[in-house]
Amino acid sequence: MKANFILIMAIIIFQSCSKNGDDRLAKQEEIRTKEQIEAQNENQREWGESMEKDLNNRKRFIQSIEGRFNGSIDVRESTFDIQAKFISSIPIEFPSRVRTLDEINFELQNLNLNLFVKLENPRVANSAVTCVVEGYRPDVKNGVINIITESCKNSFALSISNTLNNLSNEQTRSDSRALATQVISGAIDRVEYIQGTFEPSTTSKKYKFQLRRE
Repeated sequence: MKANFILIMAIIIFQSCSKNGDDRLAKQEEIRTKEQIEAQNENQREWGESMEKDLNNRKRFIQSIEGRFNGSIDVRESTFDIQAKFISSIPIEFPSRVRTLDEINFELQNLNLNLFVKLENPRVANSAVTCVVEGYRPDVKNGVINIITESCKNSFALSISNTLNNLSNEQTRSDSRALATQVISGAIDRVEYIQGTFEPSTTSKKYKFQLRRE
Protein backbone atom coordinates (compact mmCIF):
# COMPACT_ATOMS: atom_id res chain seq x y z
CA MET A 1 0.00 0.00 0.00
CA LYS A 2 2.80 2.33 0.96
CA ALA A 3 4.67 1.38 -2.21
CA ASN A 4 1.63 2.23 -4.33
CA PHE A 5 1.29 5.61 -2.62
CA ILE A 6 4.92 6.44 -3.32
CA LEU A 7 4.50 5.42 -6.99
CA ILE A 8 1.42 7.60 -7.41
CA MET A 9 3.18 10.60 -5.86
CA ALA A 10 6.19 10.06 -8.12
CA ILE A 11 3.95 10.04 -11.21
CA ILE A 12 2.19 13.23 -10.08
CA ILE A 13 5.50 14.99 -9.42
CA PHE A 14 6.88 13.84 -12.78
CA GLN A 15 3.82 15.05 -14.66
CA SER A 16 3.98 18.37 -12.84
CA CYS A 17 7.64 18.87 -13.68
CA SER A 18 7.04 17.80 -17.26
CA LYS A 19 4.19 20.29 -17.62
CA ASN A 20 6.25 23.08 -16.09
CA GLY A 21 9.12 22.23 -18.44
CA ASP A 22 6.82 22.33 -21.48
CA ASP A 23 5.42 25.67 -20.34
CA ARG A 24 8.90 27.13 -19.99
CA LEU A 25 9.90 25.90 -23.46
CA ALA A 26 6.70 27.31 -24.95
CA LYS A 27 7.32 30.64 -23.23
CA GLN A 28 10.90 30.79 -24.46
CA GLU A 29 9.80 29.98 -28.01
CA GLU A 30 7.15 32.69 -27.82
CA ILE A 31 9.73 35.25 -26.67
CA ARG A 32 12.19 34.15 -29.39
CA THR A 33 9.53 34.41 -32.10
CA LYS A 34 8.49 37.86 -30.87
CA GLU A 35 12.10 39.06 -30.93
CA GLN A 36 12.58 37.73 -34.46
CA ILE A 37 9.43 39.52 -35.67
CA GLU A 38 10.51 42.77 -33.99
CA ALA A 39 13.99 42.50 -35.52
CA GLN A 40 12.51 41.82 -38.96
CA ASN A 41 10.16 44.79 -38.63
CA GLU A 42 13.05 47.02 -37.56
CA ASN A 43 15.16 45.88 -40.53
CA GLN A 44 12.27 46.57 -42.90
CA ARG A 45 11.74 50.00 -41.32
CA GLU A 46 15.42 50.92 -41.72
CA TRP A 47 15.47 49.56 -45.28
CA GLY A 48 12.31 51.51 -46.11
CA GLU A 49 13.82 54.73 -44.72
CA SER A 50 16.96 54.21 -46.81
CA MET A 51 14.90 53.56 -49.96
CA GLU A 52 12.70 56.58 -49.28
CA LYS A 53 15.78 58.78 -48.81
CA ASP A 54 17.23 57.68 -52.18
CA LEU A 55 13.85 58.22 -53.79
CA ASN A 56 13.45 61.71 -52.32
CA ASN A 57 16.92 62.66 -53.57
CA ARG A 58 15.90 61.69 -57.10
CA LYS A 59 12.56 63.47 -56.72
CA ARG A 60 14.22 66.72 -55.66
CA PHE A 61 16.75 66.53 -58.50
CA ILE A 62 14.18 65.82 -61.22
CA GLN A 63 11.81 68.43 -59.83
CA SER A 64 14.59 71.04 -59.81
CA ILE A 65 15.31 70.71 -63.54
CA GLU A 66 11.82 70.10 -64.92
CA GLY A 67 11.05 72.61 -67.67
CA ARG A 68 12.65 74.14 -70.77
CA PHE A 69 16.17 75.51 -71.25
CA ASN A 70 17.47 77.45 -74.25
CA GLY A 71 20.85 78.51 -75.59
CA SER A 72 23.10 78.57 -78.62
CA ILE A 73 26.18 76.71 -79.79
CA ASP A 74 28.86 77.45 -82.41
CA VAL A 75 29.67 74.45 -84.58
CA ARG A 76 31.98 74.70 -87.60
CA GLU A 77 31.49 78.44 -88.06
CA SER A 78 27.72 78.12 -87.78
CA THR A 79 25.57 79.10 -84.81
CA PHE A 80 22.80 76.71 -83.79
CA ASP A 81 19.91 77.19 -81.41
CA ILE A 82 19.73 74.44 -78.82
CA GLN A 83 16.76 73.61 -76.61
CA ALA A 84 16.44 71.05 -73.83
CA LYS A 85 13.25 69.95 -72.11
CA PHE A 86 13.07 67.79 -68.97
CA ILE A 87 9.91 66.03 -67.79
CA SER A 88 9.36 63.66 -64.87
CA SER A 89 8.10 60.23 -65.96
CA ILE A 90 5.49 60.22 -63.14
CA PRO A 91 4.00 62.95 -60.91
CA ILE A 92 6.25 63.90 -58.00
CA GLU A 93 4.81 63.98 -54.48
CA PHE A 94 6.27 63.85 -50.98
CA PRO A 95 3.77 61.89 -48.81
CA SER A 96 3.85 62.61 -45.08
CA ARG A 97 2.59 59.15 -44.08
CA VAL A 98 4.76 56.07 -43.61
CA ARG A 99 4.58 54.00 -46.79
CA THR A 100 5.00 50.32 -47.54
CA LEU A 101 8.12 48.93 -49.19
CA ASP A 102 6.04 48.04 -52.26
CA GLU A 103 4.90 51.66 -52.65
CA ILE A 104 8.42 53.00 -52.33
CA ASN A 105 9.87 50.39 -54.67
CA PHE A 106 7.24 51.16 -57.31
CA GLU A 107 8.34 54.80 -57.46
CA LEU A 108 12.03 53.85 -57.41
CA GLN A 109 11.44 51.69 -60.47
CA ASN A 110 9.24 54.17 -62.34
CA LEU A 111 10.46 57.65 -61.40
CA ASN A 112 12.83 58.66 -64.18
CA LEU A 113 13.50 61.57 -66.51
CA ASN A 114 12.16 62.04 -70.03
CA LEU A 115 14.47 64.22 -72.16
CA PHE A 116 13.99 66.23 -75.32
CA VAL A 117 16.94 67.99 -76.98
CA LYS A 118 16.69 69.92 -80.26
CA LEU A 119 19.51 71.43 -82.31
CA GLU A 120 18.58 73.79 -85.15
CA ASN A 121 20.23 76.29 -87.48
CA PRO A 122 17.75 79.21 -87.50
CA ARG A 123 18.98 80.32 -90.95
CA VAL A 124 18.43 76.95 -92.61
CA ALA A 125 14.95 75.53 -93.16
CA ASN A 126 14.24 71.99 -91.91
CA SER A 127 17.63 71.77 -90.20
CA ALA A 128 16.33 70.69 -86.79
CA VAL A 129 17.82 67.53 -85.28
CA THR A 130 15.85 66.13 -82.36
CA CYS A 131 16.88 63.68 -79.68
CA VAL A 132 14.29 62.07 -77.38
CA VAL A 133 15.18 59.83 -74.44
CA GLU A 134 12.61 58.27 -72.12
CA GLY A 135 13.14 56.61 -68.76
CA TYR A 136 16.57 58.14 -68.14
CA ARG A 137 17.98 57.86 -64.62
CA PRO A 138 20.17 60.92 -63.90
CA ASP A 139 23.30 60.97 -61.75
CA VAL A 140 21.76 62.98 -58.90
CA LYS A 141 24.92 62.93 -56.77
CA ASN A 142 27.05 64.62 -59.44
CA GLY A 143 24.27 66.54 -61.20
CA VAL A 144 25.04 64.98 -64.57
CA ILE A 145 22.93 63.85 -67.54
CA ASN A 146 24.74 62.00 -70.34
CA ILE A 147 22.78 61.36 -73.52
CA ILE A 148 24.52 58.60 -75.46
CA THR A 149 21.99 56.27 -77.05
CA GLU A 150 21.40 54.47 -80.31
CA SER A 151 18.26 56.55 -80.85
CA CYS A 152 20.32 59.79 -80.98
CA LYS A 153 22.84 60.42 -83.73
CA ASN A 154 24.69 62.95 -81.59
CA SER A 155 25.71 62.81 -77.94
CA PHE A 156 25.22 65.41 -75.21
CA ALA A 157 26.75 65.76 -71.74
CA LEU A 158 24.70 68.06 -69.50
CA SER A 159 25.54 69.31 -66.01
CA ILE A 160 23.46 71.51 -63.72
CA SER A 161 25.19 74.80 -62.99
CA ASN A 162 25.16 78.07 -61.03
CA THR A 163 26.48 80.10 -63.94
CA LEU A 164 26.42 80.76 -67.67
CA ASN A 165 30.18 81.38 -67.76
CA ASN A 166 32.33 79.16 -69.93
CA LEU A 167 33.91 76.77 -67.42
CA SER A 168 36.74 74.28 -67.67
CA ASN A 169 35.87 70.59 -67.43
CA GLU A 170 37.12 70.46 -63.83
CA GLN A 171 35.16 73.59 -62.90
CA THR A 172 32.03 72.16 -64.51
CA ARG A 173 32.28 68.93 -62.51
CA SER A 174 32.94 70.77 -59.26
CA ASP A 175 30.12 73.25 -59.88
CA SER A 176 27.56 70.55 -60.71
CA ARG A 177 28.49 68.39 -57.70
CA ALA A 178 28.20 71.33 -55.32
CA LEU A 179 24.85 72.37 -56.75
CA ALA A 180 23.55 68.78 -56.75
CA THR A 181 24.37 68.51 -53.03
CA GLN A 182 22.26 71.60 -52.35
CA VAL A 183 19.43 70.35 -54.56
CA ILE A 184 19.07 66.89 -53.01
CA SER A 185 19.32 68.36 -49.51
CA GLY A 186 16.38 70.64 -50.30
CA ALA A 187 18.39 73.87 -49.93
CA ILE A 188 17.78 74.74 -53.62
CA ASP A 189 14.61 73.70 -55.44
CA ARG A 190 15.17 75.17 -58.91
CA VAL A 191 18.10 74.90 -61.32
CA GLU A 192 18.50 77.91 -63.61
CA TYR A 193 21.47 76.97 -65.82
CA ILE A 194 22.94 73.99 -67.67
CA GLN A 195 26.52 73.51 -68.83
CA GLY A 196 26.69 71.27 -71.87
CA THR A 197 28.98 69.53 -74.33
CA PHE A 198 27.87 68.49 -77.80
CA GLU A 199 29.64 65.80 -79.83
CA PRO A 200 28.43 65.29 -83.43
CA SER A 201 28.21 61.76 -84.78
CA THR A 202 30.51 62.70 -87.67
CA THR A 203 33.50 63.80 -85.58
CA SER A 204 35.10 63.34 -82.18
CA LYS A 205 35.38 67.09 -81.66
CA LYS A 206 33.34 68.45 -78.75
CA TYR A 207 31.59 71.81 -78.56
CA LYS A 208 30.60 73.54 -75.34
CA PHE A 209 27.39 75.46 -74.74
CA GLN A 210 25.32 76.95 -71.91
CA LEU A 211 21.56 76.84 -71.43
CA ARG A 212 19.30 79.17 -69.47
CA ARG A 213 15.88 78.26 -68.05
CA GLU A 214 13.10 79.57 -70.29
